[in-house]
Amino acid sequence: MLISAPEFAEIDPAVKAALGRSGIQRTYRHNEFVYLQDDDADHLYFIISGHIRLSYLMEDGSVVLHGILPPGDVFGELGFFDNRGHADMATAVADTIVAGIPAATYRKLSVQFAELEKAVAQLVARRYRAYILHTRNLTLKTLPARTAQALLRLADMLGSRMKFRGRDVAFVGAMVSQRDLGLMARGARGNVNKALRAWEKAGWIANEGRCIVILNRAKLEALAIEEDL
Repeated sequence: MLISAPEFAEIDPAVKAALGRSGIQRTYRHNEFVYLQDDDADHLYFIISGHIRLSYLMEDGSVVLHGILPPGDVFGELGFFDNRGHADMATAVADTIVAGIPAATYRKLSVQFAELEKAVAQLVARRYRAYILHTRNLTLKTLPARTAQALLRLADMLGSRMKFRGRDVAFVGAMVSQRDLGLMARGARGNVNKALRAWEKAGWIANEGRCIVILNRAKLEALAIEEDL
């Protein structure tokens, strides 16, 4: 089982193998829920292939997207960690294979391998920092600034790189739609599209095979910085 989450990077291969043997694999179809907000958190999930969209439902019924995770990442950790249910909802992007490790099994393994408990604690800390950053981004006044930050966060989260015109650059794959960017930046899809077209014209981004290629990260970051001046 591929585990590329940084919190599990230093774990002994034998321990990873034990995790792999404990995981119950299931394929989720596009937009199928792995779990819903407030569901019991009885599994810790590892992405074998595909991508997982993490979002949460606001009190007014609107949905806010706060992350899209790549293969090898881990999710469902918060409710799993504190036994209080899931604080968000997880949805498959296209066909996605996920391995779910039952909480009781993971905790038995944690008694045997202490580094597993530490890994989950560090994962909770990483995701919490991501929540804080996302909340800060939502306070930006303009949609272009929020969209730019959403695009950069997704690029960092997915960790995708490609060669483009002789350069090694980050990109956001075709699994991320303009609707996703709108949900992450809290803006209408049409307005997100308008911002993307303007940035492409300015040479800050490019479209390559339905992927958004980031050519000038500094310019995109500056949109947020300018609001604080």
